Amino acid sequence: MSETGTIFDIQKFSLHDGPGIRTTVFLKGCQMRCVWCHNPESLRAEKQLAFMEHKCLQCQRCAEVCPHGCHQFAQGRHEIDYSACQACGRCVEACPAQALKIYGQTRDVDDIIAEVIKDKPYFEKTGGGITLSGGEAMFQFPFALALAKAAKAAGLHVCIETNGASRPERYREIAPWVDLFLLDYKVTDVRAHKSHTGIAKRVVETTLETLNEIGAKVVLRCPLIPGYNFNDEHLAAIRAITARYDAILHAEILPYHNLGMAKHRELGQIPVCTIAVPDDATVAKALDVLNQEGGKAVRRG
Repeated sequence: MSETGTIFDIQKFSLHDGPGIRTTVFLKGCQMRCVWCHNPESLRAEKQLAFMEHKCLQCQRCAEVCPHGCHQFAQGRHEIDYSACQACGRCVEACPAQALKIYGQTRDVDDIIAEVIKDKPYFEKTGGGITLSGGEAMFQFPFALALAKAAKAAGLHVCIETNGASRPERYREIAPWVDLFLLDYKVTDVRAHKSHTGIAKRVVETTLETLNEIGAKVVLRCPLIPGYNFNDEHLAAIRAITARYDAILHAEILPYHNLGMAKHRELGQIPVCTIAVPDDATVAKALDVLNQEGGKAVRRG
């Protein structure tokens, strides 16, 4: 029996998760708690219930089948006690309006590779392959390692998108089966990095040094978040880092979008912050600054 893990999506025909057309496998669980996270369903490793209130018919079938009393109906509102939910999925099966879903599936490596390999003709034509993402792809390390090994055995190009928060020895162990690391660089200021992500900046710097030392290939991925890291200091640091490390092929900026706000509400959470979405002109100016002399090419991801 092959290694099993928990994923929350397999996205086909991905164009922004590495070179070519790719199939991206999203693993659940993450060490960081970035205040701007647009995939809140990815943070916890366990399965989670989500509720799309606008679809609810108030039929109360979910309450009838729930063994834990999570669903309550009063004064025309459907309320959910998420803390009591065990994500058994009975309410999802009973809901005629598809207003409920479970984020998270237990899958094994052989099953996932069998699904991904169907897209191999597209990979071969475009230089694509499989990308392991999250959450944080390295959070479920034995599962990620087994997926990378199986993918290489199947002749696939392998990318791992990582926040850099895992131990150096894990990156060394998985590197022989990874063609390209997509490494996040989120915040330059040390104190701000800790407060905005929950992880010390030095952890990520150590990962970059490790990948550089072992001769890995890296694309530095830089989310630009107005009010948090969208400033001259951070842009200058990105340019300096790309110049410093031979491992970095180029950098990509990922302008903030607010598509994850609805997911927070579906999971019974209040979004941590409200952030303005940068317009194209603002992003273009940032790219001009980033592509000044002294660093490697920076493009929009």
